[in-house]
Amino acid sequence: MKKMKFLVSQLYMLALLALPFISSSCSDDDDPKVEITLGIEDGATVNVGQIIQLEAQINNTNTQGEIEYNWEVNGESVSNESNYTFMANEKGTYTITLNIINNNDNFQKSISINAQMYPSSFYVVNEGKYGTPGSVNRYQKGEWNYKIISELGNTSTVGVVNGNYIYIVSKDSPFLVKAELSNYSIVDKIEDGLGDNGQGNNFCIINDQTGILTTTNGAFKVNLNPLTLGEKLNDMDNVKNDKEDICKTENYLFIRSQETVKVYNINDLSFNKQIGTEIKTGFALTKDGMLWAANSNKLVKINPNSLESEEIQLPNNLKIFIDTTYKPSGLCASITENALYFAHAPNFNGTDIYKFDITTQNVNKFFTAPTNYSGYGAGIQVNPQNGDVYLIYTEDGWGAHYLNTYIYVVDGVTGTQKAIIDYTGEYWFPSTITFQ
Repeated sequence: MKKMKFLVSQLYMLALLALPFISSSCSDDDDPKVEITLGIEDGATVNVGQIIQLEAQINNTNTQGEIEYNWEVNGESVSNESNYTFMANEKGTYTITLNIINNNDNFQKSISINAQMYPSSFYVVNEGKYGTPGSVNRYQKGEWNYKIISELGNTSTVGVVNGNYIYIVSKDSPFLVKAELSNYSIVDKIEDGLGDNGQGNNFCIINDQTGILTTTNGAFKVNLNPLTLGEKLNDMDNVKNDKEDICKTENYLFIRSQETVKVYNINDLSFNKQIGTEIKTGFALTKDGMLWAANSNKLVKINPNSLESEEIQLPNNLKIFIDTTYKPSGLCASITENALYFAHAPNFNGTDIYKFDITTQNVNKFFTAPTNYSGYGAGIQVNPQNGDVYLIYTEDGWGAHYLNTYIYVVDGVTGTQKAIIDYTGEYWFPSTITFQ
């Protein structure tokens, strides 16, 4: 019995001695662990050219003193700041690693990001190199299909999609080409009839039977089936060397002609009136139903019902880009906000993009042009499906500089860069982007 009591006593003492060690072990398990998050999910998919802001967020740790950061992309050190701006230049998988040193403690976090080509679909109408025909390229699911339509006139300007067809305008003959979208075959064209030195400018579908072709010699009716040139619109008899933009609303057809706006009744295309306000580019229809045009440092608002107009002076010496030769208008409307986009032209070329809030009439920089690049062609188009803004930028200079052209895709609300689409390697001279 004494031996049994002694054994129990000894076991009790051993248990007491073990308690501090057990407590210490439990305490270690309860210590806060270092958790590092980067603001993006591991395995996330982004677009080539998309701007991703990565931020080191250290949670559940009592870090004190100086913290050292080191960001790596695929094993190469790229930044020693707490935040890092990542952009994939080509498609593929990128491993991003953040190394943190604090009080001689080392922490590390790695994630993978998959970069894809921007999943969009659109057409680009190219002017073509000087003295050569224009062409149409298609971008779809991250891949280019070049010269899907190529037997066009020199200096193509716009493409207008209507049903199963696309109508392409060129300055030189053939002035208007009709092509099937299913196989891109040309089914009809207008090759003459514009008068002396006549050149095509733009095109508008009025209904299933009729379109309007604007030219340097005035605006002409076009029969769509078969494609034939009709008579010139009224009040266009003496028009020469013109640059004509066009826009259709519910009740009227608006044509910028001789730096004013001529208005036609949509039901019979009879002449209604001329809006005398000076206008050098147009048009854009905003969410409030108003029609907009521009004249250098002024926006012009046109009520499409009353046909009254109002000029709005832009602040801070802002000037809307207007080319000396005819190019489609770069004045565009947001589809999600009551706002306009335009390229500022501090010199001869459009560069930074600005956004005009129609409700507040505030103007703010929306997107900063890449260094040593300027807009080309219309320069700005809005995707009607999601409101993204597409910007065409070409490297400044002459000759081979024109080979370096890129299409930037920007969020229409925030101006955040969502993608860069490579358009280099050929003298495309893109005039405008067309969505189906």
